[in-house]
Amino acid sequence: MAELFERARDSVIGVVKGTGDIVDAVRTTATDLVTGALQSAGEITSAAVGVITDTVRGALRGTKDAGVELTQSAKGVVSGAVEAVGSVGGDVVSGARDAVRAAVQGAAEVGGDVAGTAVAAVEGAVEAAGRLGKDVVVVGREAARQALETTGEVAKGSVDAVKGGLRSAASLPREVAESAIKGDDDRS
Repeated sequence: MAELFERARDSVIGVVKGTGDIVDAVRTTATDLVTGALQSAGEITSAAVGVITDTVRGALRGTKDAGVELTQSAKGVVSGAVEAVGSVGGDVVSGARDAVRAAVQGAAEVGGDVAGTAVAAVEGAVEAAGRLGKDVVVVGREAARQALETTGEVAKGSVDAVKGGLRSAASLPREVAESAIKGDDDRS
């Protein structure tokens, strides 16, 4: 899987340097990489977590290496990964959770804005769910819950910033943020 991480990093560096629309370019790159890897894996369920994790984290590393803010690309890379999972018949909710987890972990690993990346990743999951015709509230709620959980693991001090970002994100259905935040508050 290290090969996929490197391929994602190198691909993102190339597209970021050659385009003005970073979000779309990164989304397309992530979609292509995840789709190709899952189609060649044979067993989608067992391969999906590793493929998604390596692609998302590699893409975010490439973003950072190219000098672009992670929050700009997190939405696109998560959206592309989730869309790829759905297009090959995988579980979109699980794919969204895996992609969001990888984005938040990736941001922490490279010293990026964990809270901003977490919110952008949830937005990307919701965007992909809409394009795939899936229930955006269900996918968004689970992605937001994963964002809060992973942020609590890697940057506990950023959890409140993620909650605020989820509440103020215009692209997220209100019930997505409130349901995820209430669930997180209940666990605290």
